[in-house]
Amino acid sequence: MMIKIFNNNQILNQMRKVITFSMNLKRTMNTKNIVSCFMIIALFCLASCEKELDAPVPFAFESGVLSTSKTEVVINAADPTGEAVTYSWSAFKNSLINNVLILTADGKTDTINNIAANTDNKLLKNSELNTILLDSLGLTVGVATDLKAVLVATNTTTGESATSNAVTIKVTPAAKGAAYAKLWIVGDATPSGWDVGNPREFTKDVDNDFQFKYYEVLTAGEFKIATALGSWGVDWLMPPTSHPSITSTAVTLIPGGNPDNKWLITNSGPYKILLNISPSPFIHIVPFTPYPTVSIVGDATAGGWDINKARVMTQDVNSPWIFIWTGALGSSGEGAFKFPLDYGNWGGSFIMAPVASSRLTTTKIVINEAGTSYPDNKFVVKPGEEGTYTITINQLYETISIVKQ
Repeated sequence: MMIKIFNNNQILNQMRKVITFSMNLKRTMNTKNIVSCFMIIALFCLASCEKELDAPVPFAFESGVLSTSKTEVVINAADPTGEAVTYSWSAFKNSLINNVLILTADGKTDTINNIAANTDNKLLKNSELNTILLDSLGLTVGVATDLKAVLVATNTTTGESATSNAVTIKVTPAAKGAAYAKLWIVGDATPSGWDVGNPREFTKDVDNDFQFKYYEVLTAGEFKIATALGSWGVDWLMPPTSHPSITSTAVTLIPGGNPDNKWLITNSGPYKILLNISPSPFIHIVPFTPYPTVSIVGDATAGGWDINKARVMTQDVNSPWIFIWTGALGSSGEGAFKFPLDYGNWGGSFIMAPVASSRLTTTKIVINEAGTSYPDNKFVVKPGEEGTYTITINQLYETISIVKQ
């Protein structure tokens, strides 16, 4: 559509003409002619417009400056989802501009196309950048190399493009992927004892190939960690010295399991073990104390989102990390719920769903400690799923069961 407008000088000139015209009319017109006068003035103004303005056209990236959050990056394999580096550009955000980053090192080039529209930065995670450095650019693990980047911006309406300044940083790739996909815990401190053919398996973290978890009630005794099943002659993950304090985080790979170092549990009870086998390995062996209260809140419950009306779950007398509740779930439409761990406190800890809008068949939970930035993921009750349910939460195993009665 074409729109006629005045510039500043035209506006002033037209105003002067209208005022003069009106004064002349005043001397000769009567009251009945007022409406006609206004119509004449309006037509006069419209007819006098000389400049036309097309619909706005976006400008391509021309003068923005490309910069980085770091000048040197050493990939942290132990934190694959953490920031490696962020590229930013000073051009205005525009949904009609398509941006790509072109990375060059050692004569090879890779293009990053997955940059969101209407943005002015691109964060590269450790795992993402490391994959580019190793697989696309063929760099060597542990060797610092110059990485050059330029931003190419293209106007999707006109097809015009422009290239930014080049920025160069030092990057050092890390070894890609964990050495082991599965690990097992063996020892008389565990429920399976010293049965090397059928030990309990660690759970691998879905977001971090290097991290493994084992949550269980342990008895007084020893344990070590096997890298394969059925043989004592395999490689083992062990403490550097036998029977260290459980507060020690040191762990090492001992080929063939000799010397036969082990961890020692002196106090029976529930424990959460976190093992990291990245190039900077560590182990956390932590006695687990469950939250003493769990309640359920949400518009899928009778108490709604009033946290002071949250329904309290019942704690198991023999296993204090287990909580059970039976009651009605549902609403007029889709309802949601989550589990406060500090009754009446929105700023406290919560048990959350693993992903947004988790269905009632979900079996995993996330314990979101107060002050952390975990997303506000909830469980949902869809229309037609209303009814009476029994919910069982196990804080130690971090599991949930939602069963319709």
